[in-house]
Amino acid sequence: MSAHESQDALRRVEALGHTAVPPWLSDEAVERVRRVEHPPFPPEEYEERLARVRQRMGAIEVDALIVFRPSNIEYLTGYHTEETAPQPLVVTANATSLYVPDLEVGRALVSATVDEIYFCSYTDALQGIREYLDHLHSTLGPHPRVGLERADSTTPMIAIDILLENGAAIVDSNRLVERERLVLSARELSCVERAAAITARGQAAGIEAAGRAEATEASIAAAVSEALLRAADSASAWGPVVVAGPRAGVPHSSFQPRGVGDSPVFLEFSGTHRRYHAPVMRTLIKRPVSGREKQLVELSQAIVQAVLENARPGMRASMVAKIAREAIEPLPPDVVFHQLFGYPIGLAHKPHWMDGFPFHIADTNTEELHSGMVFHIPASLRVFGEMCIGISQTFTIEPGGARVLTHGATDIITV
Repeated sequence: MSAHESQDALRRVEALGHTAVPPWLSDEAVERVRRVEHPPFPPEEYEERLARVRQRMGAIEVDALIVFRPSNIEYLTGYHTEETAPQPLVVTANATSLYVPDLEVGRALVSATVDEIYFCSYTDALQGIREYLDHLHSTLGPHPRVGLERADSTTPMIAIDILLENGAAIVDSNRLVERERLVLSARELSCVERAAAITARGQAAGIEAAGRAEATEASIAAAVSEALLRAADSASAWGPVVVAGPRAGVPHSSFQPRGVGDSPVFLEFSGTHRRYHAPVMRTLIKRPVSGREKQLVELSQAIVQAVLENARPGMRASMVAKIAREAIEPLPPDVVFHQLFGYPIGLAHKPHWMDGFPFHIADTNTEELHSGMVFHIPASLRVFGEMCIGISQTFTIEPGGARVLTHGATDIITV
């Protein structure tokens, strides 16, 4: 049953199976809602992305690509929502179809550049997946080759079962969309730059809050959060992390309503623009830096400097990691460091801004870097259970080398 058809990019909004078209979803309402908001980028941006993805689909010879990862769906169509129920996008050679619960039709109308929106009842998300995939089976015919990320945490196990029951041959799409996302367009880089300006506001607010006599981890986190959200269009996928003293020496601890005293305060957070991120690590302190703290600051700075000096097009990620690792060896034996010298940054949805292909600047990645890639350098060093010093930057790779996008010097900050 069709609720709406038009002659522009969106051809159909249609209820699946026995789902009734709700009375509020009239043709007039559909047209009204579509004017409320617009996709993050112009249509030609999505057309270019889809064309490149379809080329990759041709290389693995699939009839359809099913995408469950929300950030990948937004990358290809613009669709984004606060709802976390599985809402797959199906890409074929000729069409894009988005499957959503009925309550998400509005978000699809205002943000998605797709050919077709199909919906079913909101009441049972798992049953909804069956309705989605049964409908897909009816459109693709018997025994289609379907690209799917089997190992992706966002792919429901039941989806694999249903596809196999329906006679599909599942082809591991091998992070097909995430690979395409590694190189950002000029419009995407502009979003990261705007996110970096918001990150700078969060940094300034955190510094001011940390300088107050009554400062707590929670009060600093609150100040950073307020600054990041005050004029933003989206929230960070993770953080802010704010932690001081011995707890800072335990990786991924974060704020509590406890005073920071005169210990180093470790912060990690990101501003966002259209869900594009530009994270930083910063370390604040109220007193002169001690000898041990100074040693960790210098090591953290050496990591950032080595990556920025050597990351350029054609350079292997593993070689950049090797140079950075040599710049800090030998590490003191009580220092915790993850041996990760960079990871890709860009469009991200919760639960983390590391929401893409794991193309790390690490010894294990022998692929070459390319112009347009964006990375965060997580140069955090911990004395286990004692302290953490972390300084970082987000940067992009250009023909001439690395360009830092985030603001502020790579040094510990006295408040």
